[in-house]
Amino acid sequence: MDKFAFHFEKLFMLLEKTVSFKFSLLLIFFWGYFLLGSCKNEDCVSVFNNDLLVGFIMADTLKDGKVEFNPIDTVFYTIMAEDNKDSVFYDRNDRRSTFALPVNPAGSSTKFIFQVIDSIRYDTLSLDPLDIDTLYFINPVPHILSVNYVRKERIITEDCGVEIGYFDVEIENSTFPMTTLVDDRLERFNEVNIEILF
Repeated sequence: MDKFAFHFEKLFMLLEKTVSFKFSLLLIFFWGYFLLGSCKNEDCVSVFNNDLLVGFIMADTLKDGKVEFNPIDTVFYTIMAEDNKDSVFYDRNDRRSTFALPVNPAGSSTKFIFQVIDSIRYDTLSLDPLDIDTLYFINPVPHILSVNYVRKERIITEDCGVEIGYFDVEIENSTFPMTTLVDDRLERFNEVNIEILF
């Protein structure tokens, strides 16, 4: 048995005999937490990230004539950044209403390309076993969404390093019918930054 364990066991036996055993035990746990375990990494957590949250909505006309906008699950053939076409963020297997699109952390603008599926055809190649081929027909003109933003850097602590915040997001160009800026800061707790009527 090592020295530390032996002394800890003796201290524990001594405390067990005292009237305020529970209080002493509580003190030991607090002492151990603050001496050994208070996590310094919590200080390094940043609320910022570089994900532009793009939500797709559709207009619903209610019985009373009012128009309500609701999220709509959408699928694209691919979504990628123009300056990095090798990196596809989403493809035809990703059906959702909100897409997290990473902006360029080294720049002050990013252009995204959305390849739209015009139609899908299913061809049966064989019945036994069942083999179906799926053909996607892509619109030759993709949709474009370009955004500008301001990067601000600050040192959290010497151990944590630098965090980069993305502020003042603005829509430079959009080929979608209606594009609205909802929140101009890129943060982990955002629900959406841009809404697109689709």
